[in-house]
Amino acid sequence: MAGDNTENQLPPSPKSSEIKDRSPSPEYDPKAGENRLRPAGDIINRITWDSGFERNDYIIGFVDRFEGQLEVSMDSWKKETTHEEFIPQHRVLYIRHINGEIVWDRRRRIDKIFSSGNSAFSELAFLA
Repeated sequence: MAGDNTENQLPPSPKSSEIKDRSPSPEYDPKAGENRLRPAGDIINRITWDSGFERNDYIIGFVDRFEGQLEVSMDSWKKETTHEEFIPQHRVLYIRHINGEIVWDRRRRIDKIFSSGNSAFSELAFLA
């Protein structure tokens, strides 16, 4: 049967209500049930390059291998690995404004710059 193309026909496409989004979300981890916390590097870059922030108004708290927990102003933060005073971003514990407000905290999963981590839940609490 030359005119019969029933074998080559595609099944009907599903309705939009039947389609499940299976793409992984960079912000939400369903296994953890929480939003992922943006890394310290994202926060540092945002404060550095966004004109809405003043870089010299922020302080970075980090862990030094020998001296324990220390703070350094964001202006003196060295990102170049070849610099003698380089501090890896994985050592950052928190970032705070000079007025004392914590804007990012790894341990408490606070991010007031991008509203990631637990900060997303506190901002959406009025919906509950």
